[in-house]
Amino acid sequence: MSITSPPPDLSLESPEVVRRLVMIVTALAALVARRFLRHPKLSGLVGPLWSWLNRRVQRFARAVARPVRVAETAAQARLERKPTAACRVRLPAGRGWLVRELGWEAAAFRCQLETLLAEPAMVALLAAKPAVGRVLRPLGWMLGVPGLATKVAAATVAAKPVTAAKPARAKREQAPPWPSDRPRPTGSWWPLRRARKPG
Repeated sequence: MSITSPPPDLSLESPEVVRRLVMIVTALAALVARRFLRHPKLSGLVGPLWSWLNRRVQRFARAVARPVRVAETAAQARLERKPTAACRVRLPAGRGWLVRELGWEAAAFRCQLETLLAEPAMVALLAAKPAVGRVLRPLGWMLGVPGLATKVAAATVAAKPVTAAKPARAKREQAPPWPSDRPRPTGSWWPLRRARKPG
């Protein structure tokens, strides 16, 4: 006999998930400031990257606190993906670029994020609220988390409501074939219809 654990209560687990992500991002921001300030080419990224990480945490907290919606329109999804403010300095866009620049220290934060994404509460949160996955996807891309986009897409598909299949239309009954032993009628009814006069 297999014993299955009950699904996590999102109302109880969500604050803990937010707290753990805030700890990861805060420590990552401190590492960025400590290491990037030593390199003249990277020192200009400290301010924009700090602002980006801060906004990412705020958006994550708002997405977690937002009530679960049965259906989400395309306009609402575009509004959530729209950045709140444009950075004057463009951040690198390569996958895992932060780990390449910071080495094993940033890889440790990647492992922490992977562990958080594997928690049952986070899995349930991604399935219930697709906006949470959209917020985490750029952070996972920056750290090189493998398979994050696939997990988010799978959770989004699983969260969509299943619509009942439309009943098949009843086929029109076809007339039985004309018996081969009976001659078919000849002539047409169209001249008779034309010959009628309105009474």
